[in-house]
Amino acid sequence: MNSQRAASPGPSRRPDPLVDIVLCPTTGRALPVGAPAPDAAPDPSRASVARRSRAAILDGARAAVLANGTAITMAQIAARAGVAKATLYNHFRAREDVLAELLLAEIDGLIDSVSHLPLPAALTQAAVAISEHPLLEALGESDLLALSVLGRVDVRSAGWARVAQATERLLARRGRRGTPTVLRWLASFVTAPAEAADIAADVSVLVAGLPPAR
Repeated sequence: MNSQRAASPGPSRRPDPLVDIVLCPTTGRALPVGAPAPDAAPDPSRASVARRSRAAILDGARAAVLANGTAITMAQIAARAGVAKATLYNHFRAREDVLAELLLAEIDGLIDSVSHLPLPAALTQAAVAISEHPLLEALGESDLLALSVLGRVDVRSAGWARVAQATERLLARRGRRGTPTVLRWLASFVTAPAEAADIAADVSVLVAGLPPAR
């Protein structure tokens, strides 16, 4: 049985930027600040430096969220990333943009880690990763609003859209359907993590109840 993430109510907060990020409909992603136009020939060396800077920024943002929740500043992100603020602003205009990119990076990493596995193992590993995710644990202690929004399945948002697409591919390989059911099951672990043994037991029941593909 799932157990509620430990959380302290704390004082009232202004609306968290992560709420708008998650609930924003997916309409395509704009080019990052400073990115070349689609028809421009990129400089390979500059592109490599840019990728390393962007990765460092996301690592810094991850560390800042672990320490302070989503109420972070661009200065804190730059300091944690070890980059100049000018470099940070060359990639992202505001902290909301950094948080949005961090969210997608975490989702993409989780998808990549399970996409090659058989269906029961993939679902088990995904649910365990969500239950044990340090960023979700940090939000459970500092920002319940952001955590509850993350646990709301909305495929209009970029993150849940990616999860839905990956789930459909995973089910199709097994000749099953039932993406909405799987998404709701995965979402439950955002706010109510569970032990690996309980998750494994749930998976067998979940997979057995998924209908065959038409």
